[in-house]
Amino acid sequence: MLLLLGATIVSIPAGSFRMGSDRAPDESPGHDVALSAYRIDAEEVSVAAYAAFVAAGGYTDSRHWSPEGQQWLAAHPEGAGAGLRSSDRSGEHPVVAVTWYEADAYCRWKGGSLPTEAQWEYAACGGRGTRYPWGDDEQIDAAWFTEGKTGQLTSVNTRPVNREDARATSPHGLRHAVGNVWEWTLDSYHSAFYAKSSPQNPRNDEATPWRTLRGGGFDNLPSYCTCTHREPALPAEPRLTTGFRCAYPAEGP
Repeated sequence: MLLLLGATIVSIPAGSFRMGSDRAPDESPGHDVALSAYRIDAEEVSVAAYAAFVAAGGYTDSRHWSPEGQQWLAAHPEGAGAGLRSSDRSGEHPVVAVTWYEADAYCRWKGGSLPTEAQWEYAACGGRGTRYPWGDDEQIDAAWFTEGKTGQLTSVNTRPVNREDARATSPHGLRHAVGNVWEWTLDSYHSAFYAKSSPQNPRNDEATPWRTLRGGGFDNLPSYCTCTHREPALPAEPRLTTGFRCAYPAEGP
């Protein structure tokens, strides 16, 4: 079994791009954003990689948990449990059923953080203005759902985090940037955030009940799996459709 404990991290140079779109109210207005250099996981965090965090005492070492995360952890000392996190899949698949607090703690343990929405969007799609990392073509073998409203899923139908049609890989080298699983970001969610966000390294740290998910998942139609689609989610809610990847400072180990 491929454990993927040393997953690839890619470097993103400082740059500017047009964030958002006019396709949905919470994706607008489109606005220019400048980002400092950073690094980000090329793959989503795998079942095996997350199991290493658990085995290393991730749930008992409070240093990796935010104050809110520590409160959540006191009531959920094992989270959703290893069974749900793997959901009958091998270790090379993306971990699921992790809350925002758990994803945040894992990334702190790795020496990073969850990516901001802006970091995620730029790394995922390269600021090219296309709907998907590769362009606008939906006739591609992506890890999304294409059976329409009458189709049904009976399992957590993900793909291994490091296996993807090479045509679908993002301009910056991210795999499954859209599809496979939704990905937690660092930002709180507010539908009108773009109208007031900073043009330099924006992050929404407002005290809202929600965090922002990006990328869509295996159960979503392509229209949800775009570069700019934003989805609110409660940070304490573990979903079988949701995982994450981490971002890191530009310089580091």
